[in-house]
Amino acid sequence: MMLRAAQAQDADLIARWLGQPDNTRYLTANLRGSKLTPALIQVGLRRKDQAWYLFDDEKPAGGPVGLIAVDSIDRADGVGNLWFLLGEAGQRRRGLTARAIDAFCRANPLDLDVLIAWAGEPNEASLACLRRAGFREVGRIPNAFAVDGGRFARVVFERQLRREEP
Repeated sequence: MMLRAAQAQDADLIARWLGQPDNTRYLTANLRGSKLTPALIQVGLRRKDQAWYLFDDEKPAGGPVGLIAVDSIDRADGVGNLWFLLGEAGQRRRGLTARAIDAFCRANPLDLDVLIAWAGEPNEASLACLRRAGFREVGRIPNAFAVDGGRFARVVFERQLRREEP
């Protein structure tokens, strides 16, 4: 699994992915339906409270196929919020994203103790992906995700990166 930190020259690709409604449908509201420009993504890539990584298949596939991002990074507490997308639709249903997230967690390039993540209840693919990547469901927040004209639960997950639970 190729996994590398995103660079300024990746901003056009990331903007293309984030400009596709199928890719952003289940992301947080500030990413759904918005047009993030490459310049704005370059700003995000420089922020200290965010980290963006690209991943590819282990086979030479001609470049990155998805994004793993961590925001709300709190270095004092060793925690960050993970989100992700598979940018290339032709790569779906191969388990690439779950493998990339697991590899990211094992490498722990941000030196964190815990990653948290959430997925909207109707997003079965992301719920399964997080579970396959070793995340554990820790709760549900009812009516905290609005999509497709309905209100759904946010399913909250965590993965311990350095310490096991007591």
